[in-house]
Amino acid sequence: MSFVKSNKKYDAILVAGEGKSSYKVHHQNKAFLTINGKCLVHYIVETLQQVESIRDIYVVGLKDKLQQVFLTGHVDLNFPKRVHIVKQRSNLYENVWHTFLESLKNENGEVPNTESHRDQAMLIVPCDAPLMTPQEVEYFISHANMENYDHVLGLVSQKQLKYFYPQKGKPGIKMAYLHIKEDSFRINNLHLVKPLRIENREYIQKMYQYRYQRNFKNLVLFALSIFGKDKARHYKNYIGLQLCLFFASLRLSFLVNYFRKFNPKKVLEKRICTIMKTRFMALEVPYPGAALDIDNAKDYESMKTRFDEWCKYLQASKEPLTKNHAKVSLTTSDEKVGRPSPTH
Repeated sequence: MSFVKSNKKYDAILVAGEGKSSYKVHHQNKAFLTINGKCLVHYIVETLQQVESIRDIYVVGLKDKLQQVFLTGHVDLNFPKRVHIVKQRSNLYENVWHTFLESLKNENGEVPNTESHRDQAMLIVPCDAPLMTPQEVEYFISHANMENYDHVLGLVSQKQLKYFYPQKGKPGIKMAYLHIKEDSFRINNLHLVKPLRIENREYIQKMYQYRYQRNFKNLVLFALSIFGKDKARHYKNYIGLQLCLFFASLRLSFLVNYFRKFNPKKVLEKRICTIMKTRFMALEVPYPGAALDIDNAKDYESMKTRFDEWCKYLQASKEPLTKNHAKVSLTTSDEKVGRPSPTH
């Protein structure tokens, strides 16, 4: 696939809110977990401030606590990128939508006619991926074809994440994957989105709500809430993905390989375009850092233990990590699929 590289600059939304659908670790908002004495949200802001293609950064969450964290962490909110702190709303969708509107305000604090900003795109990133690097964010933005698409979602292939698995005597993070015809991928949490070009924006919160597909009830509720009862062609692909996830958890790679062939990347992209009523594409990114998010206490402890080692590994990999990794088997011990995009 060819990509149209862009030299445009975009504002970024760092989602650090706390609500009913957000998962905590040790009963704490993940944004405020610490590694080496520094909050996760601090790591992400530092990374985004180094990305040339980003203009301003909008951090949405608990405003007073964020201000205190940045103050005690000596974060410069004006240089090299300006950082705005936005008070959180009731859920993920409201946080992203109202922060986007905040970014459109003029010098008088007024939101202009949104019709004139239908092609305004923003980068959306999570607060719990402290290994995200400036190189991968820059790669993602520069290769996202926003001339022809309204939502670009990043993917990382399974082989890029093998280094971060548990090793002899060392903990690690091992995730579930989307097993499609071309390869097995993890959603990497990077989204470049034109909010006003996604007609079914209301689906975003539903998809986020059911992103942890740990039981049959969640699978059914997710499908019904997004597809409805009369779109069998969508269920075919959805069931195929779930079967691959199930058989991968049982280490039945031959069944994963059988069912993955019914889900080519292009077909899945087309399904998402239809469901969300937008122009969607998934972009493979040859850097793994943003995909290594912290979803539970075990991941957090693994990240703390190996954080310095993993940082050195990523910093030493100046070139994309594409061709030098051995193939990995299609197995996983986790039940959580790569979280649905904000259109997650």
